[in-house]
Amino acid sequence: MKAYCVSTLPFSQFQLTEFVDLISQAGISALELAQSHFSHVEAETIVTLQDEIGIHFKSLLSTVQVDAPDGLDALISILDTAQKLSISTVSIASGGNETATTREVDKIISLLKTVCVEALSRNLDLALYAHEGSLAYNLERTQQLFDAISYDNFGFYYSAYHFHRAGDNPVMALRTLSERLFSAYFNCGVDSTTESEPFWAPEMDFYGICKEIDRIGYNEEIMLIYLGLKTDSPQPIIDGVLNARTKLETYFS
Repeated sequence: MKAYCVSTLPFSQFQLTEFVDLISQAGISALELAQSHFSHVEAETIVTLQDEIGIHFKSLLSTVQVDAPDGLDALISILDTAQKLSISTVSIASGGNETATTREVDKIISLLKTVCVEALSRNLDLALYAHEGSLAYNLERTQQLFDAISYDNFGFYYSAYHFHRAGDNPVMALRTLSERLFSAYFNCGVDSTTESEPFWAPEMDFYGICKEIDRIGYNEEIMLIYLGLKTDSPQPIIDGVLNARTKLETYFS
């Protein structure tokens, strides 16, 4: 079985102590902390949870737009938080939008280079994720950023779903950017269009995607983010994650 990580974003209404133990008991080995969880948590709490429960805190998830008026300062503040919590990776958005001009692209590249330098000074890695609505919304734009930014601590956070949404072949996107791959994740949960579970865009070639993940030798935790479920307790979200993990394992087998 693969090792798995879970995003805490769907658990935003719950305290870490309400669900971390349940996730660990379910055989999930790592967490990616959303801002609602990393903004106020103490480093001692992270150490205690790791020591007592045995779960690894893999990364922080930032949705900050680096080109927003206070975006650079906000992102650097998140780097400080990662350093304080001894969490080695910050997952970041590109900022911008799909219709960005050449001048806007150049500005974002410059800002992201600054963030890379700030991260290097803190011994942190940055994992860029593609997302619709942002500058890096498809393969061409994502590759443009990686071609322009060569820092070793600036890597790729792969999600098949967002490339599929952009009209790209998710397998080819992974193959093209595999040398910069830091992490991989799958969007799962209740699809707002089809209401299907456990994965969004179930028409994707999951067998091909998983085969490519194996072919390039990625053996870190695979992150699952389970969205779209309204619940008053953490357990239904955890159950959804486990259903997604079980299904994903059939694609890897």
